[in-house]
Amino acid sequence: MEDNPYRPHLVASTEGSDLGPNGIEESYRTPTNGPEHPSPGSTHFKSAQWSPDGTTILTSTADHVLKTYILPSELLSAESPIHLLSYASHPSPEPVYATAIHPSYTLQDPASTIYLASPRSLPIRLLSPFSPSILASYPLVSKTTEEYISPHSLLFSIHNPHTFFAGSLNLISSFDINRNGEGPVERMPTVPSKRSQVVGGIGGIKGIVSALGMSSEGILAAGTFSRWVGLYDAYGRGGSLGAFQLQADRSSQEAGTGITQVLWSLDGRYLCVAERCGGGVGIWDVRGTGKKLAWMRGRNAETNQRMGVEMVGNELWAGGLDGRVRVWHGVGEREGIIDPTWEFEAHTDAVSSATWHYSGSVLATCSGQRHSDDDVECSTEDPENSVPPSRARQADNSLKIWGVE
Repeated sequence: MEDNPYRPHLVASTEGSDLGPNGIEESYRTPTNGPEHPSPGSTHFKSAQWSPDGTTILTSTADHVLKTYILPSELLSAESPIHLLSYASHPSPEPVYATAIHPSYTLQDPASTIYLASPRSLPIRLLSPFSPSILASYPLVSKTTEEYISPHSLLFSIHNPHTFFAGSLNLISSFDINRNGEGPVERMPTVPSKRSQVVGGIGGIKGIVSALGMSSEGILAAGTFSRWVGLYDAYGRGGSLGAFQLQADRSSQEAGTGITQVLWSLDGRYLCVAERCGGGVGIWDVRGTGKKLAWMRGRNAETNQRMGVEMVGNELWAGGLDGRVRVWHGVGEREGIIDPTWEFEAHTDAVSSATWHYSGSVLATCSGQRHSDDDVECSTEDPENSVPPSRARQADNSLKIWGVE
């Protein structure tokens, strides 16, 4: 492994923030909609993502709360790390499966500061850090049972910012954000029919659509928990370009238990696919050979928890269960098995997200996982081969901001 070419230094953190009576961080403002927070013990950070303008971080925590952090202007100039407090919180009565920030989000235009959330068994919600209430809702209802369908993935279109996609069981739905209270404008089944036994090929990816990503050329990639990837043209509104399945051999180090993220390179040629319980990340040459190009191993993410990855130019960044952030160089430039180029310790617990500010000089990481005797990671048919959660490390439920030189 090469010497660290970067010098990350901590500039802000939620560690040390004042806690409320239930052990929950007090916010500058806390909207009153939604239930009270659950008792402490399951408040770890599940994910973090930057707003497009780089001013705000949206997080999702295990106690079903969405929090926004508006970063101070003196972030990089302060003499000591700044204690972060969330600007606003939106509790949910049910677990939140997915979130998506509007691509035009900017603090200069409060009307644009909106994001989507998909709570279990409820309509999709439109929220803003500047409003305590739900701005709009979009029901996705089963035509046969009339029950709410809970999307496991959300994505705004890069072609039309008024359109967003929602992935659910055997279905990708598109919505118009301006149609409050209305269902999808279009439903695109990912299999020819619900009874079909044919999986794969044109139009065939069976299972829950758990990840969505759109290339710069307008190709929508959809990944499922059943380990299939489907490609759709015309910014997700056209036909299927094909599908492929990830390696099915669970005994392989390259096998996971379901896709959690699909990311495109800037030129739209390479597709990065991350899985839960996966020891690495696969890179596919979509426009070239159409085959797997590389395997970024050593991720240390063998858990059912979603562990986010991020592609920055020709680099791949990912956190691990051991609290370390790793980076692989040469995405699209190297073939075969690739080991991490360098790493650094960011937390004392699992790093669930490692995401870059658009400037390329600020990194955000968040951490935490469930710590319980009843928890089992990466369950298999053989319980003796299941990996129990590690308790050797100190529990760490925090959001950190790093300046990177």
